[in-house]
Amino acid sequence: PNSADYQHPSSGDTPLHLACRLLALVPYDDASIGLAMAPLDAIRMFIRCSADIASRTNSKGYIALHDAICPPAANINVNASPAAIHHHTQVINLLIAADYESSLEYLQRTDVIHNKNDGAGTPLYHAVASLSDDFTSPPGSTIQFISAIHFPCPMMVSAKNDSNHDKPLALLYRRFSRQFDQSEKFFPGDNSRREVLDYRNKYKTAAMNSWKIILALLDPLLDKKKAVSDFYMVHAAVRIDCPPDLLRYIIETRPEEVRQTNDVGRLPLHVAADAKIMNMNMQSNYSHSHGDCMNSASRYHYKFVIDELLYSYPDGAASVDADNMLPLQLAVNSGKTWIGGGTKSLYDVYPDAMARVPVEEFPSIKSALSFSTNYVGEREEGRTGTGEDAGLSGIVKEEHYDAIMMVQKRDADLGDVISAMWANEEDGGVQMLGCAAIADMAKKIKKNDPQLRSMALTAVTTVVNAMKNHPNEPAVQEKACGALRLLAPADNYREVSFAASGAAASIVGAMQAHVSDAIVQKEACSALRDIVKYGGPDRATVIASVSGFTALQNSLGAHPNNVHVQREACLTLEALTAIQSANLPDLPGIRTAPLLEAARERYPDACKEVAEIVLSRLS
Repeated sequence: PNSADYQHPSSGDTPLHLACRLLALVPYDDASIGLAMAPLDAIRMFIRCSADIASRTNSKGYIALHDAICPPAANINVNASPAAIHHHTQVINLLIAADYESSLEYLQRTDVIHNKNDGAGTPLYHAVASLSDDFTSPPGSTIQFISAIHFPCPMMVSAKNDSNHDKPLALLYRRFSRQFDQSEKFFPGDNSRREVLDYRNKYKTAAMNSWKIILALLDPLLDKKKAVSDFYMVHAAVRIDCPPDLLRYIIETRPEEVRQTNDVGRLPLHVAADAKIMNMNMQSNYSHSHGDCMNSASRYHYKFVIDELLYSYPDGAASVDADNMLPLQLAVNSGKTWIGGGTKSLYDVYPDAMARVPVEEFPSIKSALSFSTNYVGEREEGRTGTGEDAGLSGIVKEEHYDAIMMVQKRDADLGDVISAMWANEEDGGVQMLGCAAIADMAKKIKKNDPQLRSMALTAVTTVVNAMKNHPNEPAVQEKACGALRLLAPADNYREVSFAASGAAASIVGAMQAHVSDAIVQKEACSALRDIVKYGGPDRATVIASVSGFTALQNSLGAHPNNVHVQREACLTLEALTAIQSANLPDLPGIRTAPLLEAARERYPDACKEVAEIVLSRLS
């Protein structure tokens, strides 16, 4: 029994560390042969022989649970059957139960490293990232695996990684989007073939399994006794710092829940108005230096959430909960800011609710009202602000900075720019300047720098959203194309997809909508070329499938006197036709050849060489 107390003098590993590491690398199930006992039984024996073995840290500062959560160089279910993952989940449950306090402290960290290339993050995030596509049906094993890690610290679903500031739900939704996109993939030839249908069904199953993991992470109480029909997903999503694209998808797919009240008589609007980001600094010694980025929602997050709910159900602003509280009252009491916190949005829809708020007790709300309306003047006729009130009349600038001013700040935080764009998506100026700000940030970063990949995690979908909301604004399209070009090296990193996100299709759409705009054409051509460069055959196929060749031909034909457009269009055609493994239609020479020949003759220095290469590939 004493051998269980052994600890390696240099690595600090215990036998339990090694056992967990081996299990992660070599999955075990009931079909495994040649073992005297199951790994679960062996690990249980280690714990019985050494009372504190589960809490001992090695030289890197990790307990054995760290090695069990996910392997350092392989995905947990690449070669693992559902039974093997179930066995692995039992081991994790055993380790957590053996020393709950040490496990809790570890699971709340945001600086955990499994692989240097992956960077520092939360254990939950690393576990989610370790999962490959789950094609099993019925589902179960991967969901239970993630739930076992999530259960002790449910608030970590909103915690940001130290390295890239990504979160588990954001990663899962990108994965779900990519899998769903694959389930609708178009193949050459007859798409009713059995192999095509099998491929699509396989990814449809994977997408549903990813969605069920999202559901498991959103359930704040993890109440497994509750029926699925009784779980209100919208209520759960608005309670936490949910990614905006995921939140919108949830509301769009479950619109009836926006009008439904939970067991305390609250609509999702009440829940969002009263939501507070949990302060995990009190929970973990490891998060104190990263508390702001880990726990606080971005500046305009709650405005986006509340605006989405009000758009779906504006009457909710006038509805009271079981405690006779209106959403506006809850927002003020919870400390929501006037603009970014969505308080003003609630007031604009139902201003009568302010009669229930003791304005004198909330100086920031009082000053905000006096700035944007004559509300306070009407309530306090004859009074003028002096002393403390006079100081407040200037208003806290961060509270009342227009979003369009914030995104132009040279030191603007990426997270604030992203949240401002989502919360003000109807404002073309915010979208244009936001895309420009993202592009300016990306320009300062090298293409292979991890920081660029970190930016892309949230920036790509945000820029695409701007393009979709302002298709007729050339300035938005131009800046967006420029930003996407700079973010293209991050394609395929942590489920970032320039196909599933709609980036490639949106760029082609911009070219088609603004054929006469030379700047849009140039920026769009450059963006498509870099998407093909970093995304390979799959991205080339997607671009061709959304009429990319036609858009490039139109660009050449519409701007014969612009050398920049001619060169970028020729370069993009060359990049597309160079990939033989892509599923591309034949590029018709009858229309394309004259355009390329004209570019070659008119601009020999800029276009001759590349135009001749493309001409040689024409059908």
